[in-house]
Amino acid sequence: MSGLVTLYLYTKVRSSGVSVKTTPTNQERIDYYERELIDMKIRLDAMELDGESFTNPDLPTKKVKSFETPEVEKQEFAAPKPKASPRVPNMSFEDSVVHVLQLITKGPMTSRDIEVTFGKSREHVSRLMKKLFEDGFVGRDTAARPYRYTITDKGQERIGSSEGDVVYAVSQ
Repeated sequence: MSGLVTLYLYTKVRSSGVSVKTTPTNQERIDYYERELIDMKIRLDAMELDGESFTNPDLPTKKVKSFETPEVEKQEFAAPKPKASPRVPNMSFEDSVVHVLQLITKGPMTSRDIEVTFGKSREHVSRLMKKLFEDGFVGRDTAARPYRYTITDKGQERIGSSEGDVVYAVSQ
């Protein structure tokens, strides 16, 4: 009985080992098709050099009746040119602070509004507004997102454009 089991297992192991050896691997297939493509390319180049045409001139050509089609006027789509916002020149931190504070004096603005008007990146504006808020120059309306920034009294003093704080010197 053990001899039969051993013989059965031997034939199964031997047949599975043989089948693995006979199947080509993917690399062998790729190499085969690559060689075939190279051969075809060489043949194509040789035919082009010989001046052979890929169509037989002896074949009759079909004549197609031409139908008149009404010409449709093609409307050219003129894409509107994007409005180029004037780029703000490189500024020092102080100039940036004053510029942003002057923007906010016109009315409450979101960081996106400031970004577009100021011409700086979102990260730059976010860092700047956070610093201005922490220093008390701007107030942040946290009721809605995105935050709207308004100028505080301290911010108005910073830019020196407070309309109510103008003191006129009176001579006696």
